[in-house]
Amino acid sequence: MKRKPSIVSAVILCAGKGTRMNDNSINKVSFDCAGTPVIRRIVQSMKEGGVSRFAIVVGHQAQSVMDALDGVDGILYAYQKEQRGTGHAALCGLKALDSLGISGPVVISMGDKIIAPEILRQLLEMAQNHTAIFGAQPVANNFHGGRIVMDQGRPQGVVELADAAYEALAQVPSVQWNSTLSCLGLNAKKATKVMAKAKDTPPSGSCRLCGKLFSAKDILASTHANAGLYCLDIQQAIAALASCRSDNAQGEIYLTDTMEYFALRDQAALLEIPSKEAMLTYSTKEELRAMSHLFLRPVSDYEKRLETTLKPQLEALYGPQDPVQTSRYRHLLQFFAATYGDRDIALTRAPGRLNLMGRHIDHRGGGINVMAIGNDTLLAAAPRQDDTVRIANVDPAYPPASFSIGECLRLGPSQNWLEYLDSERVKEELRLSKGAWVNYVKSAVLRFQMASDMPLCGMDIAVSGTIPVAAGLSSSSSLVVATAEAVMALNSLNLTQRQFIELCGEGEWLVGSRGGAGDHGAMKCSQQGCITHLGFKPFHIGACVPFSNAYAVVVANSMTQAKKSEGSKDTFNAKVASYEFAFMILKRAFPMYNLLEFRDLANIQPASAIYRMLKTLPVSITRKEIQSLLPEYGERIKQIFASHSDPSTYDLRGVTLYGISECLRAEAVQSLLIKGNYAALGQLMKISHDGDRIHATDFSDAVLDALATEEADPMLQCGAYGCSTPRIDALCDLLNATPGVLGSSLVGAGLGGCIIALIEKQAADSVISVLNTKFYDKEGLPRSAVVYTPSAGSKVIY
Repeated sequence: MKRKPSIVSAVILCAGKGTRMNDNSINKVSFDCAGTPVIRRIVQSMKEGGVSRFAIVVGHQAQSVMDALDGVDGILYAYQKEQRGTGHAALCGLKALDSLGISGPVVISMGDKIIAPEILRQLLEMAQNHTAIFGAQPVANNFHGGRIVMDQGRPQGVVELADAAYEALAQVPSVQWNSTLSCLGLNAKKATKVMAKAKDTPPSGSCRLCGKLFSAKDILASTHANAGLYCLDIQQAIAALASCRSDNAQGEIYLTDTMEYFALRDQAALLEIPSKEAMLTYSTKEELRAMSHLFLRPVSDYEKRLETTLKPQLEALYGPQDPVQTSRYRHLLQFFAATYGDRDIALTRAPGRLNLMGRHIDHRGGGINVMAIGNDTLLAAAPRQDDTVRIANVDPAYPPASFSIGECLRLGPSQNWLEYLDSERVKEELRLSKGAWVNYVKSAVLRFQMASDMPLCGMDIAVSGTIPVAAGLSSSSSLVVATAEAVMALNSLNLTQRQFIELCGEGEWLVGSRGGAGDHGAMKCSQQGCITHLGFKPFHIGACVPFSNAYAVVVANSMTQAKKSEGSKDTFNAKVASYEFAFMILKRAFPMYNLLEFRDLANIQPASAIYRMLKTLPVSITRKEIQSLLPEYGERIKQIFASHSDPSTYDLRGVTLYGISECLRAEAVQSLLIKGNYAALGQLMKISHDGDRIHATDFSDAVLDALATEEADPMLQCGAYGCSTPRIDALCDLLNATPGVLGSSLVGAGLGGCIIALIEKQAADSVISVLNTKFYDKEGLPRSAVVYTPSAGSKVIY
């Protein structure tokens, strides 16, 4: 009887390329599986089964594997420089353990297999009496696995499917080789390799194992396949692999060849794994998705955990002991169960957002300085077997709806998002469903589908939201992001933060507003207690600076709605068009500056050069004048015109100066926060809002000449973007005159919604009191001012 080792080791092979995943950006084992990287799930399951030390063999995209295991105890890494087969990879891990003086039994497994703890416990129990144990599965559960050859009830060895197929060609005319290999389940790449070998070296029709010949027919008739799970003695495994050859169909060293080595010594034993669920594996994205669905939790489980394991997550998001949020989560879960049943779900949330500085410029490459707020959109989503998406809202004001992903995409070109949006059938469909909340769910699903190389699964969705609608806090974008988080989770998609954010931003173009991805970036990247700087074109995450506990932000709802799906989108898109037309003119007039994005105008020195450049722009311009002035941009101009109704004239100088100055203000924020100069930040907020006021402006040549002569700081100029309202201006004026308020400005795209004020936290009660008595009560409006500090970004809650 062997003594059970106190510390059990494992070698996990993670060096392969995983070509069938069709994604080379990370290692196959680093893909997400219901919120956790696959390799992390493998290690976790092995630890539960009794393994405590791991040699992870890495090679292809090694860093992604190490990132996925960051913070996990008991990990060492062995590097496989060349892809020379599973035997060579295992040898790398075994030698790493041996070099540390580690001996005894070791579990060896592939990095794409999640093994149930009870199987590992059985394996280790057998290891007390056997030197070499090999996992075996019914062929029906692992058709592509190497065939285990038996003789008189004893394992003789493993013949890989490609090698058995190669030998089977001995009995088949060469013209039938391709069809034969296809019938045997070989993919095109492996079949080509096998046929090439058969031409060079004609197969004999049999394989020799343990000194005996076994025909290809008998091998392929085997009822058991190699499971890719081993428990071997470390030193003997090293000796066995040293004796293995690479003269096989793949030209590699097979780990499976060790079975014959141990069989010859009467040391090989099999552990049968009859259930598919006991050893989960995948080779494609579709298989990974199916596997990940097995780790989702039912609605009833979420509800039970609200007061236990979910409580710390909720407290981190909303603060300690918030019964309102717990009740809200419970209501959503119960609503989902009543609507769709007690299904396995992904639970996502996306917060509203505030932008301290950097309004109207993210789509021009400018930066923003953002924080998430506690108000959010919650979304529970269960996967479906078809491509139907059904949505329901706890708020009866939002009626249930459904759509088919495939049917929607068939309305227009499905390879180019802009062409799809511009197709007549899509525009007609949107016109008929104008204002429907389902379009925001569609925007995420359809954009992510167009970017994916596999069909996305349908979903049954329930939604609950606390972000005021059309208030400038991005309630619509929050629904887009929460939906996108569910799409990612239920399809195990591998996207960078940048890709996620850009797809969300582009997706929302479906509802008509051709803005940037700033709102979506704020929701995805925000951190608790911090202001995060985000840059665009390309997207990048800048500094994340703590927000002082001595200050807070007040958000006051003007109670004037600005719905993107209604007329305000024309105003939004006309402002964006003004940016584009001005940039076309300036780029052509000043080639020496090599302008790539609008934001590059803010970098021109000295300041006087900016004002002289602005003089080359018309103060305002009509559509006819634009087409005459910029004939080289004919097609692009038509696309821009199609995004909004004719505003009569486009204000070029005022909008351009606003954009340049706002880019500069946005870049100054992080430095002011680090220095603790919140007063200066408040002054910049006031200037920024002045640029959004609706009032007469003068940007004549004489005014610009005076600014140039003075070398006036462009950052302190307000320009004229003009997306405020009289009520919002009155709110800002009231707040700016209130003690404890450092500055205020509108929130979001404007034309209604909320204002944001930077305040001293100790003055919060008095500021709210002023708003209540001098604005809301006076106007007969519901009191709608809230104090916020920075909250966490969007996430999937497991």
